[in-house]
Amino acid sequence: MKWHNTLLAALIATAASWGPLARGETRDTTLASPATTSQARTTFTPAVATLLDKYCTDCHGGDNPKNNLSLEFASEQEVQLRLKSDSKVFEHVVERIRDGEMPPKKKLQPSDAEKKILLTWADQELTSVLGARPFGQVARIRRLTRVEYANTVRDLLYFDDFKAEDLPPDDIGYGFNNIADLLTVSTSHLERYLATAELAMAQLDKTAKVSTNWAAADGTYSEPDNGVFLPIRNVKLGFNNNQVRVRMVLEKFLPRAYRRPVTPAEIDQVMEFARLSLAQEGESFIRPKSAYATLRAALCSPYFLYRIETDPTNGIAPINEYELASRLSYFLWSSMPDDELFGLAETNQLRTHQEEQISRMLKDPKARALTENFAEQWLHLGGLKKAAPDPKLFPAFDEQLRQDMGEETRRFVTHIIEGNRSIMEFLNADYTFLNERLAKHYGVPGVSGEEFRLVKLDKQRQRGGLLTQASILTLSSPPTRTSPVKRGVWVLETLFNNPPSPPPADVPPLDEKAAGATGSVRHVLEIHRENAQCAGCHSRIDPYGLALENYNAIGIWRTKEGDHYIDSSGAFPDGAAFKNVAEFRELLNGKQAKFRKAFVEKLLIFAMGRGLEYADDRTVREICSKVESQGDRFSSVILAIVESDLFQKRQAQATNLAKGN
Repeated sequence: MKWHNTLLAALIATAASWGPLARGETRDTTLASPATTSQARTTFTPAVATLLDKYCTDCHGGDNPKNNLSLEFASEQEVQLRLKSDSKVFEHVVERIRDGEMPPKKKLQPSDAEKKILLTWADQELTSVLGARPFGQVARIRRLTRVEYANTVRDLLYFDDFKAEDLPPDDIGYGFNNIADLLTVSTSHLERYLATAELAMAQLDKTAKVSTNWAAADGTYSEPDNGVFLPIRNVKLGFNNNQVRVRMVLEKFLPRAYRRPVTPAEIDQVMEFARLSLAQEGESFIRPKSAYATLRAALCSPYFLYRIETDPTNGIAPINEYELASRLSYFLWSSMPDDELFGLAETNQLRTHQEEQISRMLKDPKARALTENFAEQWLHLGGLKKAAPDPKLFPAFDEQLRQDMGEETRRFVTHIIEGNRSIMEFLNADYTFLNERLAKHYGVPGVSGEEFRLVKLDKQRQRGGLLTQASILTLSSPPTRTSPVKRGVWVLETLFNNPPSPPPADVPPLDEKAAGATGSVRHVLEIHRENAQCAGCHSRIDPYGLALENYNAIGIWRTKEGDHYIDSSGAFPDGAAFKNVAEFRELLNGKQAKFRKAFVEKLLIFAMGRGLEYADDRTVREICSKVESQGDRFSSVILAIVESDLFQKRQAQATNLAKGN
């Protein structure tokens, strides 16, 4: 059809005109460092060198520094060169010193005053290279993800549900698929959008009913019984007013689709498709095809496909309230703002009512997106779909059990979110959600039937929190056995946002065959750690995995592995030791500050659509402080993030600042 080719050509031309931004790229948003920063900065003084030599270079010095990280510097120039080549190394050093992980507990420890000197020096060095910014920047233009597109079409067209499965999957970065820099668009992408928009129109057309607005005696006119057509529900249709009626629809529809006020010129632009449709189809009123053409075009417009924000001309300024409405709705609902948010934004009252709106939004059924979109990615639950336990070794595992495992975790997360419970229950909850099948899998008595229900757990503390749920234990295991390394990495990455560094290229992998032959993974890991290059990371990874060895590869509790009794004891790098799972869970509960920080960081990444930068660290710490003071309630995390300058404001481009505009 001609209108199809015309629309596709228009979309391609529009995307091309957007240049790099249409391909998902972002402009350089680094702010110029104030001139006073370099003048006031402390240089690499003898005092700093002495402290590094006293507390750090014993491990991180010489010809073979631990983890290939040397903290020996000959001069200020060498510090700057090293920073420019890999600033992340310094960021990790600052984090480890601040958290008390460096130096290790068995080593000589610096005083608080000495720690402050090191942290101040490192902070100033990082600031000198990265630029003095109060917080990092959010992408000015960010494409909707496949999930966001489907949810937005659902709400825009008042559907109960809508699928966009023909759209390409989105790439993952920093653990999530909504990272702006990865949300690119190609010509084939646009073709898929057009096809998906056609599916939306077909679904809309299924709601069509005979309209009383067509008075002709020789025929009937059917029109969708849908909120999109509400503006013309009582407007009589005539041979000469079809375009007028379409425009009335667009005047209500386009501001919702573009998530902001629209100009008459923008409506005129979309009306071209109505005129094209009428010219090709004639004044046929069998279906409102001219209206469908405009709606279809809007669903493929860059102003629909992208979330667009405006930079201030200089300095830092709050985003406008329409932009704030979109930030809120896509954060909490993975969808567009509703009429209440739009109404508050229109009158500039959204910020005034921000807290009550967050409370309302979290109670809305659409907040289930926080479980389905955020939590499933945060916990890597997609790995459960790919898990393939060996059926000979684990005959109890089947597709229904896989579904039950996932359902337990989803209900558990939803309970914490919807109940506004403490996020610490992710670590230490004394309850879970079970049906009869999963209860038998766990050895929990008194549960019958297929329905899931909240079940209080016994005081033996074999179960409780995320870590002991079968979904997590299964997705973090290979097909034939447990993997303390894989499970340990999952804990460090997911619960503490502190993944270990990739192993050096010349280090041999863990001998998995030996693990199966000896029946003791612990023994094989002990041999592996004898390699000095392996010991550093494995001293952090292995304790978490070994503590969970009483759970087999599909999460069943056991006391023996083959002929060997399981030893689930261990010790963390800070010297804290445990003898069994119960003691391990107590120590894990003592790491609440680290979990709080990691959870805040994960939610921030999801909310902002980018990885965190060193400039965001102060914001993270401020949010954590607020959350702790509010009893770690889930809503307190959301509110503290939303109230932060990082969520509320934008920074001018560096070029604007340099010109003084």
